[in-house]
Amino acid sequence: MSIYIFSRPVNSGKTTELLQWSSKQQNIYGILMPDINGSRKIFDLHTKKIFDIECNGAVNEDEPITVVGRFSFYTAVFEKANQIISDALKQNPHWLVIDEAGKLEIDGKGLYPSIINAVAFNKNNPGNLLVTVRESLLAEVVAYFNLKEYKLVHQLDDIL
Repeated sequence: MSIYIFSRPVNSGKTTELLQWSSKQQNIYGILMPDINGSRKIFDLHTKKIFDIECNGAVNEDEPITVVGRFSFYTAVFEKANQIISDALKQNPHWLVIDEAGKLEIDGKGLYPSIINAVAFNKNNPGNLLVTVRESLLAEVVAYFNLKEYKLVHQLDDIL
């Protein structure tokens, strides 16, 4: 499995480009985190199901929440996203997409388990792993996840 890091500045359309690109791919699994109507969602690339992840209103005190800066996310939905990716690894996908590795993952939360498992899986399996990383965190993410061999792309058309 080859590792691709898709990196550009924050709010530069990475997820939008991924959504368009992924619709043209075969045997693709993973998750995107699009902003739909002003709220973050989890989009399962294989089933096309969408899940609310961003908590925008009153919170049930029993509902675990993960806070990143000014954002609050449902912890259970991160667990669901990690399960989607774990299940995808069993399918030997041609493409596995994880959108995105950021501050939360560097803190060992969010999609951290999925990134660790996908990188480990990549060593002995065919297919490709594509992880989005905002430009300002690129060096930190590469170092944190000990990524030695990867291809950096700034446009998905650069993937051959």
